Amino acid sequence: MKKIMLLMMAALAITMVSCKKAGPDEGEDETKIPVPTYRVKALMKSWEGDDKQSGDMYTYTWNADGTIASVDMAWAKEVYSTMKFNWSGNTVTVVDAKKDNQPVCTITVDDNKHAVKITQTADSEVGKGWKTLECAYDANGFLTLAKADGKVKTVQSIDEEGNIEWWGRVGIEDQVNESPTAAGWRKKMHTYYSNVNAAGIHGEWDEDVAVKRWFYETNLVGRASAHIMRTAWWYGVVDTDNNVVKQEYAAKLAYYPLDVDANNCVVVETKLYDTKEKYESDPSTMGPDDKTAFVCEKIQ
Repeated sequence: MKKIMLLMMAALAITMVSCKKAGPDEGEDETKIPVPTYRVKALMKSWEGDDKQSGDMYTYTWNADGTIASVDMAWAKEVYSTMKFNWSGNTVTVVDAKKDNQPVCTITVDDNKHAVKITQTADSEVGKGWKTLECAYDANGFLTLAKADGKVKTVQSIDEEGNIEWWGRVGIEDQVNESPTAAGWRKKMHTYYSNVNAAGIHGEWDEDVAVKRWFYETNLVGRASAHIMRTAWWYGVVDTDNNVVKQEYAAKLAYYPLDVDANNCVVVETKLYDTKEKYESDPSTMGPDDKTAFVCEKIQ
């Protein structure tokens, strides 16, 4: 019998992300999740050389109320798409200004300006392989569940400090070789540095949500973790019916060396991917996998 509903229920039974702590000179007081004081102005991937300008570039502009206004998409500095986000109450219409305002998607947001429904007429720069994406959030604005065309794609668990503790794979689409019955990994576990994530970088982005990385930085699919991510590691092997057949970590994991400025804004997010042994003995010897650079600006 499939265990999908059990996984969903477990993830939604999330510990509240605030706690009580006694101060040195006072009684108990509520400890709040840090709120970003900076935001992304530019995101750069796959650049060549040292200029960080010659690959994929995404430049963000923001409205006075803090909502996303537009995102320019460029390759080697040449803009090929300009996503315009037109806000009207709880509805956001996205068009591509570089393509005669061609419709891209329509977004319905909740009172926290997070997308609860995204509808595309066709695959777009927002996401591929779905027409309608539905998202659910906890009371603090963290994504807990995403469904694509009515099918649950992922669930997320948030820890008490306001970090994504893990995100779970519900659809079994990737193959592993641990056993003849094994069909995929169940959830990706995360650890974090003590550094506050001042610019709200979504380094722990959940690829099974089915939107592209650049879209996370619009803040439309929930809050980012309160702290900067250190590692991401698959855990738990499942069979084709989503039954756990092994409770263990994958042989390899992703490690993200800390690279922040004086304000705790991420400068370069470098992903190293290699064996547990290399990570535990000397993380600097791990093999490079991916990198993303950020330019951030103060929120006024």
